[in-house]
Amino acid sequence: MTATHHTTVELTKLARVLNRNPADLDFLATLPPAALRELRDQITDLTARREARRMQRVGAAAKLVPAPIAAKITEAAFGPVLAAALAGSVDPARAVAIASALSPSFLADATLTLDPRRAVELIAQVPGSMAAAVASELISRGDYLTMGNLAGSVPDSVLRAALPHAADLDILQVGYYLEETSAADRLLTIVTDRVPGVIRATHDADEWPKAITLLALLGPTERSKLANVVAAQDDEVIDGLLAAVEEVDAWDTLLPVAAGMSPQPLQRLAQRPVMQTSTLLTKIADLALTQNLWLSLLPLATHLSPAQLHTVAARVATEPDDSLTTLIEQAHTENHWPTLLPVALALSDADRKRLASLPVMHRPAYLTAAIEATATHNLWPEALPLLNDLPTTTHDTLATAINTLTDNNFREALEAAPTADCTTTLVQIVLSQDVSSRTRSLTLLNESDSLEPFVATITTQDPAIWQAIFDTREETQEPLRTLLTTQATQCGQTDSTST
Repeated sequence: MTATHHTTVELTKLARVLNRNPADLDFLATLPPAALRELRDQITDLTARREARRMQRVGAAAKLVPAPIAAKITEAAFGPVLAAALAGSVDPARAVAIASALSPSFLADATLTLDPRRAVELIAQVPGSMAAAVASELISRGDYLTMGNLAGSVPDSVLRAALPHAADLDILQVGYYLEETSAADRLLTIVTDRVPGVIRATHDADEWPKAITLLALLGPTERSKLANVVAAQDDEVIDGLLAAVEEVDAWDTLLPVAAGMSPQPLQRLAQRPVMQTSTLLTKIADLALTQNLWLSLLPLATHLSPAQLHTVAARVATEPDDSLTTLIEQAHTENHWPTLLPVALALSDADRKRLASLPVMHRPAYLTAAIEATATHNLWPEALPLLNDLPTTTHDTLATAINTLTDNNFREALEAAPTADCTTTLVQIVLSQDVSSRTRSLTLLNESDSLEPFVATITTQDPAIWQAIFDTREETQEPLRTLLTTQATQCGQTDSTST
């Protein structure tokens, strides 16, 4: 979507340079925006080079008469187009002096063809009052294209003087025609206190497509700030944005924005009615997986309901093993284990086992990072069920990883294990620890408030596991030792070494 709208903007700007109707350039609509901008710059540069010598002569002559007289000559004989062409050939201070004697209407006409790249020094010296007068004239005409061209080149002081003359919706229109990310970021920073009003005006005027285009132009930091402000608006405003994103198919713009949002606004976004439809969620997941937006999807996933997560996970599960491996590697590189785990758990039993069987999931660094993320964010209820799907060959690595857990982290894991139905697996991992670490783990278990429910859910009838438990009885204190003996009897197990 955003490429289409940026193309429309570029065609409009190119038409201005060529003095043609934008509709005459529809045959160029298939070109990327960057190519259209390069063509526009080339045409502007060629025209400037062709007129350079003549402009230098006229500029030299302008030095010979007083500024008020030069202004009269400029307005009566040259006209605004030639005046704009002369701007870069006259000393900036002299040009400002001449411009001060010109009417705001004439100056506004001159800015239509002014190339900001060739008038940087002049623009920097324009007084705020003059900039405000010209901006007011341009806005009254609805000439946002010219305002957008100039806004990227003028100093902050000039923007601060000019923007009070713009209504909230005018600011959006100016932003739509900006050329540079840096200019969009500056504009948003300067009008921070007016952003809620701009958003409301955008919604009331149904101009969301332009706002989405501006959103794509912003840098990550300002983009996320703006998205957080949007998410703080009334439900109807948020729903209006989401409806527009769907209508113009701009999820490729919104996903990267969502990735940088704060948790509370992101959660509110995830809970909106449009986000509950499986068709849309599948579409978003498909876009993330095919357009290299996987890491943008994961932060949103943590705020999805179980039903929403199952929909996303079902689409993820359609990826082949090599693609799943790449997705896990990307998540690991960016430390996205806290956001990856809920998606993994939402997979069907068969797909979760397939995920756990991938060699990438058995790498020590990955397993350690997953345990660390789980402990840091207390994700034991989400993560522990995945232990059951990992092969026993990973238990030594997992045992080493849980050695580094704090006592509190380990207690949290113990408390979550019965509900997660993985007490037997956790016991196997504990038994794989070295003697010192194992003694610590058994002591913490013995002191745990969830000791009895924990032991009660060790229902395995595998004699090898029970024998390993019996082998640690010298390390096991009461009441844990008695509870384990009783549980073993209920499971039909006895200590073979005692008979």
